[in-house]
Amino acid sequence: MTSARPRSLPSLLARALGLGVLAMIALPVIVAFGALAIGHLAGGCGPGSSGGCEMGAAALGLYAVLPSFLLAAVVSLLRDQRKPRS
Repeated sequence: MTSARPRSLPSLLARALGLGVLAMIALPVIVAFGALAIGHLAGGCGPGSSGGCEMGAAALGLYAVLPSFLLAAVVSLLRDQRKPRS
């Protein structure tokens, strides 16, 4: 069996911050494009619309920034805390 060295607090926080920033960039983009895709497939958006769908997708992307950062950072910290310390 190999004994795992416990991680220090700064490395745990750096890892959580990195994952949070990555999620803060990726998830809002996915949410915005998902909202656009659903709007276009439903037929409410597209040529002849006033641009409300695009503004709604942009707003959803902006609203998803902070929750996605917090969610990813907390998941990273919890995952690191649950690792066995031998």
